[in-house]
Amino acid sequence: MALFDLQGTRELEEFAVSLADDLGRRFPPASEARTDPGVQHQIKVILEGLGARAVRYHKEHKLGVYKKAKLGNAFKWRLKEIGYSPDFCERATKEVITRLAVN
Repeated sequence: MALFDLQGTRELEEFAVSLADDLGRRFPPASEARTDPGVQHQIKVILEGLGARAVRYHKEHKLGVYKKAKLGNAFKWRLKEIGYSPDFCERATKEVITRLAVN
């Protein structure tokens, strides 16, 4: 038995990328510059939805600590590739992973 189950990490990375792409589609990087009052509510709702998807994925695949970290890193890297600012990437990743860790 291997100490870490490295099988399925490709699927995990694809899931993380799909989460980031969904965020990019629903809240494009250019939207970061918005200052209207609804922007905070919009991003909160989107990130809660992404967190809920991550929790469902965790329940189906029983992610351990290593795979949760892998999911968070792949999600953050994809957000950076899409063009989000480092602060936004950090905040969005923290929001999704915290929801995953709590559940």
